Amino acid sequence: MEVVITNKIPTETIREIKEQLPSVNISQFETMSEAKEKLESADALFLFGGGLTERVISSAVNLKWVMTSSAGVENLPLDSLEKRGITVTNARGVHNVQMGEYALHAMLDHARKHKVSVEYQQIKRFENFKPGELYGKTLVILGTGAIAQAVAKRANVFGMRVFGINQSGREVVHFDETYALQELFNVLPKADYIVNVLPSTSKTKQLINEESFSYMKHSAVFINFGRGDAVNEQALIEALRNKRLDHAYLDVFEEEPLHEEHPLWGMDEVTITPHIAGYSSHYMERLLPIFVHNLRVFVEQEGEMKNIVNKSEGY
Repeated sequence: MEVVITNKIPTETIREIKEQLPSVNISQFETMSEAKEKLESADALFLFGGGLTERVISSAVNLKWVMTSSAGVENLPLDSLEKRGITVTNARGVHNVQMGEYALHAMLDHARKHKVSVEYQQIKRFENFKPGELYGKTLVILGTGAIAQAVAKRANVFGMRVFGINQSGREVVHFDETYALQELFNVLPKADYIVNVLPSTSKTKQLINEESFSYMKHSAVFINFGRGDAVNEQALIEALRNKRLDHAYLDVFEEEPLHEEHPLWGMDEVTITPHIAGYSSHYMERLLPIFVHNLRVFVEQEGEMKNIVNKSEGY
């Protein structure tokens, strides 16, 4: 069985796989273009980064399973994969810790007025100011999946009320209340903090727009580390300029990298990070066990794969 990996994974992992699954032959490449020829006969692909196109899929005649190292799959040719009946699995669950911490960092940064502390230190100003707190505040999380649950669990510890938005309004652990997507405008007015962790789908693109911002408190804080295309950036800019929103913490954008002339860079009401919310030095150690488990299921045809993607839904 031929498996192609478009990255270099630890030798001990390769050794473990060969010992446990001797029928598996693994080929590693730096890029998809380098892997193209080998992929034509491969049964499985462990994809890091992009490069998987409809043309590549059509030439990979034996391909039956693709695992991606990211949670998002919007850059994959899902229609072609669906037509071929190719199983897709992702890295859902690998980002929970670091992205949960990112959300709490952003909320604490705002509540405790850390920016004022930095400004005072720079001008050697020793003067009291009045920071706030998260206790008793209401957090609305757009999405209730693994990352959202990690955020909610941490917010619970700080005594926040946590509401979640998902497709059906089904109850989810760590959330005080959950609502269906069509109830969004009923929930937004309650929020002191809004966190978006929704995937990129036809239902979520431009979901946060001028109308959405009009329902938010003027004191609300918007935090986005889900997908940039969920937000109409011009509507966000106008909301901030017109004081209809207090602050935005943004890790993802409609187009990346964010152009140096983009107006968001110069806004005091915005804190920008360069798509790093999901980064962790523990990423590979969390990701590889999922791959190894799924590979065993794929080879032995016993058990169930983890993180199977619903290709028609896009997540």
